[in-house]
Amino acid sequence: MPQTLKDDVKERIVDAAKQEFMKNSYDKASMRVIAGKSKITVGNLYRYFKSKEDLNRYIVAPALEKIQNLVLDITNNQIDIMNLDSFDITTAQMRTMLDSLADGVVDIYMQHRIEVNILMMRTNINKYLTDWFSNAIAQIIGRNYNIDPKSANVRLMADGYAVSIFTGFTTILRNSTVNTETLKRLVKIYMESYVDMLDVDLVNR
Repeated sequence: MPQTLKDDVKERIVDAAKQEFMKNSYDKASMRVIAGKSKITVGNLYRYFKSKEDLNRYIVAPALEKIQNLVLDITNNQIDIMNLDSFDITTAQMRTMLDSLADGVVDIYMQHRIEVNILMMRTNINKYLTDWFSNAIAQIIGRNYNIDPKSANVRLMADGYAVSIFTGFTTILRNSTVNTETLKRLVKIYMESYVDMLDVDLVNR
């Protein structure tokens, strides 16, 4: 099969997959439907992408790479979102990072709207990023309230915050009808509000 034909088939698969993911979400997306829309057999589809997760990763890769480079730039190469086994972050650092991220992520979203929306769905990549936020939030809670960040209760709260952050962030991006600068401002307020809640001194209230 000529290379140009292979490239054409791959492009059809990716276009069909974007439509299917956006319509039915990652979990409910059907590889059979994607194959049908691509005008190929399911078996042929798996020659291009070994799994639905593999196909998803390929689609979101351009946006994810830009977000990764953005975080590396903002944190002076101290935080790599794809290699987060060991890290430490303060509330002030989190606030500064999220403030800078708001501008950059909105710009990336405007360039890769479909890819970012797919990235924010509940996939393995999304779970990885959510777990990163959860770990960071657990450390902040532990430090602010002098409790063990690894305790089950702190982990439960941190997981709740992390999932909520991603769900709200996705909702804002998908449903906003404002211009780019206003959207950046909304995202900044949203993100900073979470950090402010974590910074409240409940002991002295």
